[in-house]
Amino acid sequence: MEKLEAELASLRTRAETLNSRHAAADAEFIDAKSKLQRHHLEADLNTDDKARTKLEATVAACAMTRDGYADALAEVQTKVADAEQKLAAERSAVERKAASETLARNLDAVERALPDYLAAGKRFADALEKLHFHHESGAMARFIGNTASQVEVAAGFALVELRGMVDAIHDGVAPIPAKPVSASVPVPEPSPPVQTVFMMKSAKYRDHDGRSRFAGQWEDATMPVTAAQRALRLGVAVPVTDPRRAQLRGSRGGDFNPRAPDVIDLDAVEEPKSLPHINPVVREASFTPLPTAEPRTILINVPRS
Repeated sequence: MEKLEAELASLRTRAETLNSRHAAADAEFIDAKSKLQRHHLEADLNTDDKARTKLEATVAACAMTRDGYADALAEVQTKVADAEQKLAAERSAVERKAASETLARNLDAVERALPDYLAAGKRFADALEKLHFHHESGAMARFIGNTASQVEVAAGFALVELRGMVDAIHDGVAPIPAKPVSASVPVPEPSPPVQTVFMMKSAKYRDHDGRSRFAGQWEDATMPVTAAQRALRLGVAVPVTDPRRAQLRGSRGGDFNPRAPDVIDLDAVEEPKSLPHINPVVREASFTPLPTAEPRTILINVPRS
């Protein structure tokens, strides 16, 4: 393989040199032919034969040089293709040899381990049979015995078939066994927490990636929990269970201007310090005060002692 690789590298270098020189010779040929054509169009054809003969000789020499490089380049390119094919075949032979030897070693290990496995299974089953009065122990003994018999029969067929594959892989009749593919599945990153609210006013906020987002009035908006909680505290939004959502949702028809002066920036607005914190659950409950009842007098009969 090293010899083939060195030969291929040398051929590729020569091909590059020939290709460069062929391009230069072709350019010289085109230039010489152009000068001869100009002579035919502009010179005195009756008296200037010496110059014409010189130009024709130059054109012929350039054509011969160009064609010589072209023929040599074609032959070298053929040699490059042959060397690449030989190198690929050599690499394939090396890979097949390594794969066949690996399979043979694995089969040797299986054949060495199989008698130990069958013997250990028989000893275990014999030990379990002494506990015949115990249902689960008897069931295990029968299972181990049946499994060992099936494995012994299947191994007899499989090992013969696999031994035949060793030579088939080495000779290129059978393909090289594919390598096992990792079954690991990438674990997706958890999505950042969000909350959906109903917007009573148009507002803008930043999402988890720092991008500016717009939420239109009387529309549902899904935003980071921190932004949603701030909108609820400021009265810019209400929970989606608010009865006003059923009446107002979509009534603006998408007529929004994100740059309007009344759009509230949830990331820039300052919350009043005196504003008491109200639990969203209490706010959502919408408690209303009961009417104050008028004083009444009630008579109670009490038995005298």
